[in-house]
Amino acid sequence: MIYRALADLVMIAHGAFLIFFVIGGFLAWKWRRVIWAHLFVAVWNLTIVILDFGCPVTALEKHWRREGGEQVYEGGFIQHYVDGTVYPEGYTWLAERIGFALLVISYLGLYFVSRRTRGRSVETRT
Repeated sequence: MIYRALADLVMIAHGAFLIFFVIGGFLAWKWRRVIWAHLFVAVWNLTIVILDFGCPVTALEKHWRREGGEQVYEGGFIQHYVDGTVYPEGYTWLAERIGFALLVISYLGLYFVSRRTRGRSVETRT
């Protein structure tokens, strides 16, 4: 029972990690310190996608599922939980591109928001 609960906790954390990847750059517009955690998540995801290796978080979830006596799913987290649920099956490549496009857009937006607020603080000091 404990192993299944651990597997479920890892699955939930993994999902939150992916959601943070998509929206974290936008959250940094309001809370600037979030960008450091988001940079870590962005580099992590870029590395996994570019080098095309299995995610250790998925491996941890599968380990706990095995220990709990559950059947372990084939493939990765995204293929199992997201593909065919959040977007049409077989479009992971498109979802990845959209996710990385949102990352770039959020960072560009952060740059411009930072410049605008920095400009305001300079004006108020003079």
